Amino acid sequence: MRKILLNFLIFSILALVGYLFSALYSTHQIHKGIFYNDKTLIREYVEWKQLRENLKNDLNIKLLKETQKDKNFKNLGNLGVLITGFASKIVDNILDTYVNSEGLSMLLEQKQWENKIPKPGFDTLIGGIKIMEFTSHSSFRIKHIVDKKEISLFFQRTGIDWKITQIDFPDNLFEDFKKIQPKKN
Repeated sequence: MRKILLNFLIFSILALVGYLFSALYSTHQIHKGIFYNDKTLIREYVEWKQLRENLKNDLNIKLLKETQKDKNFKNLGNLGVLITGFASKIVDNILDTYVNSEGLSMLLEQKQWENKIPKPGFDTLIGGIKIMEFTSHSSFRIKHIVDKKEISLFFQRTGIDWKITQIDFPDNLFEDFKKIQPKKN
């Protein structure tokens, strides 16, 4: 009986270590894919279809909330609703076109990340446990601060792999876009 209990305890510990390591390994692979702009790694560890759908939903909700707050859109009445719907379709088409491994790779080619994220190595692999926040037995979140704004990456377990399925951007995302307005002549 003691031997069975010991074997069960050892098996449980090994299963837990394997479970945690699979999550750490997946985050490390994403980190390497971004740092080295490796399309294969990025393609393998991101669930692109689900990510696109989640981004569409999130951005369309933020767009709708933003237009509802704007007094000029309120004054337009039904035309404002039509314009919001049209803008929503444009957002959907942009996300369908650019949210994929090639689109991300084009963004990464600008090399703006080099000073903001550390080079992948054993220390970043093991250190990943500090930034992981498990939300359930098959999902976790990583919070990353970029330009004083928090971006959350959500990972979902698929078999023994973990893939990014959702990215949460700051609530004031559209405030930054409002600041970038064309100059009037």
